[in-house]
Amino acid sequence: MEFQYLIGSLGNTLVIWIGSVLFAAVLSVFVAAGRRSRFTVLRMLTRIWVALVRGLPPLVWMILLYFGVGFGWLGESPMFTTVVALGLINSAYFGDSIYAGLNSLPKGQWEALTALAVPKWQAYTRVIIPQAFPIIIASSTAYSISLVKNTAIGSIIAANELMFYGHNIVQAGANGLQVFFLIGLIYLALTIPLGMLARWIEGRSVIAAVR
Repeated sequence: MEFQYLIGSLGNTLVIWIGSVLFAAVLSVFVAAGRRSRFTVLRMLTRIWVALVRGLPPLVWMILLYFGVGFGWLGESPMFTTVVALGLINSAYFGDSIYAGLNSLPKGQWEALTALAVPKWQAYTRVIIPQAFPIIIASSTAYSISLVKNTAIGSIIAANELMFYGHNIVQAGANGLQVFFLIGLIYLALTIPLGMLARWIEGRSVIAAVR
C-alpha cells in the first residue's frame, strides 16, 4: 500500500523536475550571455548571482521565496515555488556550464572567425556551439540528475512531491525505515537510467563534434 501511495506522488516529483530544468535552461542562456558580455556591469551582476547561488543552501532559497518574498501568488502554490526556486538555483550552474563550454575553445578560432568577418550568429550556430556542446551537455546533464534528488527539498514547504508523501505516510503510522527505503529505490530508479542516458548523449555529441 505504501509503495502504491508513493508511486502516485511520483508524477508531482517529475513535474517539479521537468519544470525546474526547463526554467533553469532558459535562464541559463541569460546567465552565460551576461558572463560573456562586453558590459562590465552585466558581468559583475551575473558573477554576483552565481556567487549567491553557490554560497546559499537550496533550502534557504526555498524558504526565502516561500515565506520571505512579498509575492502572494508565489506563496500560494508550494509546487510552483519549488519549481521557481530550483530553476533559479540551477540557472547559475547551467549558465556556468554554457560559459565553460564556450570558453574551452581555442582563442584562435574566435580570432579566425573575426578576421573572416563571419556574422556572430553564424559563428555561434555553425562553429562555436557544435564544438562546445559536448562539454556543455556533460555538465548540464549531471546537474539535471542532481536536480531530481533536490526536488525533495520541496517537502519543507509542503510541496506534494515524493518526500512529502513519505513523511505523511510515516506520520500515519507506517514503518519509517521501509518507507524511506522505498523512496530511495524510487530515486535510484530515476537517476540511474538518467545517468545512462546522459552518458549516451555525451558520447553521441562527441562523435558528432568530431565529424
